[in-house]
Amino acid sequence: SMGAGSQVIALPWKAVTIVAFAALYSIAPWQLSATSVWTWVLLFFAEDLAYYVFHRSHHRVRVLWASHVVHHSSVRFNLSTALRQSWTPMTTLPFWLPLALLGIPPWMILLQQSVSLIYQFFLHTERVDRLWRPIEYVFNTPSHHRVHHGSNNAYLDRNHGGILIVWDRIFGPFQAEGERVEYGLTT
Repeated sequence: SMGAGSQVIALPWKAVTIVAFAALYSIAPWQLSATSVWTWVLLFFAEDLAYYVFHRSHHRVRVLWASHVVHHSSVRFNLSTALRQSWTPMTTLPFWLPLALLGIPPWMILLQQSVSLIYQFFLHTERVDRLWRPIEYVFNTPSHHRVHHGSNNAYLDRNHGGILIVWDRIFGPFQAEGERVEYGLTT
């Protein structure tokens, strides 16, 4: 029901998002070509960084945490946990607006957001152990995301990455999975 409700609310909100992206894209100093490989490379990294800042902010700022807490409230960790989504999509828009100002076409931003969310759906599992070390170093994996959902003291506010885990490594809150993860909220 949380996932379905989120989608019902998100659908009209997407119209607002598209208008906002289009408005900023129209005043961007340049408009990048969708046919350029470099635009796609920039989009991949810029969108993933936008997601990281969004996600970390939703853990650090109390009013944003209030909209995100439902995703972390499950004491189990499986694919259904990924569907526990907020009904407040309006808290997300500011984090992706700079991409439109960079001159990235709005449809590309929305597409990459979708790719990121599909990737993240499969992170919500205990069935996949650690992956090959180079993959674990660069990408967010089920092991990293289990830590993110942990209520253990060592795991609180860690591993906020979307597709890449490198942002957590660069900015500091990375934590490898060690002790058994306890899921749910601390209070």
